[in-house]
Amino acid sequence: MMYYRGHELFIAKMNDLISQSERWNMPVETDFLTLTEQSIVKDLVGSKLELTFFGGYEKAERKAAFFSPFEWEDKAHVSVLKADYDDRFGKKLSHKDLLGSLMHLGIERDQLGDLIVKEDRLFVFCVHSMAEYICTNLTQIGRHPVSFHISRPDDDLNMEREVVTINVAGTRLDAVVSALAHCSRAKAKMMIKQGFVKVNDIVLDENIQLCNNDFVSIRRTGRFRLLETSGRTRKDRLMLRFEKYI
Repeated sequence: MMYYRGHELFIAKMNDLISQSERWNMPVETDFLTLTEQSIVKDLVGSKLELTFFGGYEKAERKAAFFSPFEWEDKAHVSVLKADYDDRFGKKLSHKDLLGSLMHLGIERDQLGDLIVKEDRLFVFCVHSMAEYICTNLTQIGRHPVSFHISRPDDDLNMEREVVTINVAGTRLDAVVSALAHCSRAKAKMMIKQGFVKVNDIVLDENIQLCNNDFVSIRRTGRFRLLETSGRTRKDRLMLRFEKYI
């Protein structure tokens, strides 16, 4: 499958964990996985083992995988951290601000689940071993002082998105990047060559045809998921609907 491209090391690691679970008859858990990685794990595990995913709340996107020869309900290794903040003073915080501050602490992305920014609240989902470290060391984001503590997720949590429709000649990656980043086709090709574009979380330096549910991440532009082709124009150009993460 196309989403396997570039994930060879991840696949090898998951196959090792699956073999470990089968050989030692024990449950095994992963770090947080992207949606693409979750799809790969589902294919690899198949019917060999019991498989569940958990991200800390009902609508989580990034989730840890739990596979076991027997039913296993222990999901205690995901911590929920919450901080209140007031966006009236200084720039309103974004997902990018929160992620950048966590990366600055030296935390690997797979140790973090969803990051949610509300008008007055911040939520970080992380592996249990990172919780105390984040609470102690993440005390400011931009000009905003913050104080994280272990909490429970709110009932209304979800990753905010908006629908974006673009008009393109086809589903080639450079055409899509050009439309989403509002730049020329030549600049889009250069961005791809320079590694500024990811497809399904993998940097590709070549043009490919995108498919429904593919993820496209463009540096300084955002992260998008291709939902569908919603129609054609009179000039036979495609209308593509994307979901943009905000």
